Amino acid sequence: MEKNVVYGDLNCPYSYALHAKLKDMALLDQVEYRFVEHAPDLGLYGNRPEILTELANDVFAVRSLAEDVPLALPPKRPDSRFAILCIIAAKMVDEHKASKLLSLFYTALWVDGKDISCPSTIFKCIEEAELPLELEVDEGCEEQLDNWQDQWDKSKVGSRIPAIIAPDNRKLLGLPSVTEIGAFFAGEEQKLQNDSTKLQRSSSLHSIAILCTNDITSMWSPIEAIRGEYNLLLPASMEELKQLFNSEEHAPDLILLHAEEHWDELLRGYQSFIERMKISYTPIAIIGAEDNDLLELSAYSSGAADYITKGRSSGILKARIGMMLDLKKSRDFLERSARIDGLTGINNRREFEKLLEQEWRRSSRTSSNLALIMLDVDFFKPFNDKYGHLAGDSALRSISKVLQDCLSRPYDAACRYGGEEFVILMPETDAEGARKVAELLRQAIMDLKIPHETSSVCDVITVSQGIASFTPNDTNSPMLLIQAADKALYHGKNTTRNAITVDGDY
Repeated sequence: MEKNVVYGDLNCPYSYALHAKLKDMALLDQVEYRFVEHAPDLGLYGNRPEILTELANDVFAVRSLAEDVPLALPPKRPDSRFAILCIIAAKMVDEHKASKLLSLFYTALWVDGKDISCPSTIFKCIEEAELPLELEVDEGCEEQLDNWQDQWDKSKVGSRIPAIIAPDNRKLLGLPSVTEIGAFFAGEEQKLQNDSTKLQRSSSLHSIAILCTNDITSMWSPIEAIRGEYNLLLPASMEELKQLFNSEEHAPDLILLHAEEHWDELLRGYQSFIERMKISYTPIAIIGAEDNDLLELSAYSSGAADYITKGRSSGILKARIGMMLDLKKSRDFLERSARIDGLTGINNRREFEKLLEQEWRRSSRTSSNLALIMLDVDFFKPFNDKYGHLAGDSALRSISKVLQDCLSRPYDAACRYGGEEFVILMPETDAEGARKVAELLRQAIMDLKIPHETSSVCDVITVSQGIASFTPNDTNSPMLLIQAADKALYHGKNTTRNAITVDGDY
């Protein structure tokens, strides 16, 4: 029986996690491993900052896709060529022991943080696999690796991720779930691809960005202490940090800043940057090289959340990081309470006004439309009088959920404006586009079938909506946009109800 072929690298966390899944599912005896080098140039160029950043991002992504697989950030992405050659040589001696050697290499790198290009690490793994220390790594091994690399290159997968290729040429790329692996091995076609361009945030781990103005290896002591418990991100520049904050999946919960000189200027720069981006509270801690009371006092006076020396024990470092993250959690809760409507769980009026100002400025810069839908529940006072305020509250919560469910774009915002009135803010949307969304909302709210015997238009709850869409310029303003949508709303309420009225159409 032909086996499924697995193409993977030792220094790829996706390949490691796939191997761990196959091992847990007792499928390793059904696959043939063919090793390739995803990063063959590492030996030439070493671990530059951008390579370390990519490594941290890959670990971040794999943790999100396989939270049950133990994985920690290693100090570098090592050259894997010689370790792969050792596995090829071991297969010629004993297939079972070669498989054990593979597992030991993966564990050494991705759990213990060892350098598998280092001879002492390689020899220790060979010894634990009960293989002869003098494995014969010859030209035949080199030719085998080159042949596998050529097969991989011709497969045109085009991504530094593992692949399983079945005898019938079906392909499973990236890091699949246990269910997807089982289905593939059962003969089903699976379309999946996970790589570092499609990252997901792991809900179980906080993310920490580590900024270092010199060689990141100087920060390895604190990194070593926390690498297994947090998602560590290693932006190499202010621009890369900005990209992290712009991504909902990667926004760090804490920043650790280390600089030999001028750290106070860097701290103020990052604080100003976070404030300009209107990011929620993000603590910044200074990692200092020495225990100096004057430096520590200076850090606190400059606004740092903490000052930690690199020589502190791992327990102290974890405890202080934990306190900063607890503080952020409390601040985030307070900030959320200030912007979220307590009854419906959507944005409140204060947050709407803030979002309107932001989107107005953005639309002004891009000369794009900004649409506003104002929505009011028809005959809501008679509803409360008939069914009671608890029923009224329940109806508002149900309507709020419909608003959220019907908005498919992440930058559209539903807010409670007051009482039974809601607003939907839609950037890059003209009046016709907003009308289509409003019709979707109108029908979805009717489909809730909330009884309303005292309504004169329908026996269930309905809503009236007013729409306005402006391209910001010198002749209009956010207030005029609100007034136009409000006027359209009340025109509909004073005529038919359960209606959609667009500014300028009456």
